[in-house]
Amino acid sequence: MPSRDKHRAAESQAGLFDLEYLYGLKKGSKEDVIEWCMSMNFIAKEYVCPTCGVKMVLTERDGSDGYGWVCRKFGVNAHHVKRSVRKGSWFDESKLSMPEVMILTICGSKKHRMSGLWMR
Repeated sequence: MPSRDKHRAAESQAGLFDLEYLYGLKKGSKEDVIEWCMSMNFIAKEYVCPTCGVKMVLTERDGSDGYGWVCRKFGVNAHHVKRSVRKGSWFDESKLSMPEVMILTICGSKKHRMSGLWMR
């Protein structure tokens, strides 16, 4: 088995993902990206409303990520709280898409040379 194949097999067994996989996420649905980021613990799997303390609902929304946390209550303690799915993550202020953040993270952690790598 060539060295590169051994390296890929070792990465796969270790649960690491290569750039090809992340580029696939970039081209896929926003829901797939959210689910993958949650499974990797990059973003929260649940979020508690800071106003009422109840778990917020993950809802499809306009915006770069396509989803957000929402808590809407009517009546005496009426409120409508919205949070980004990135809230509390290390990239919550980034303007890049989540796949782009992951690609740059992998490149940095693997010390890939950035020459010739273009974000599209």
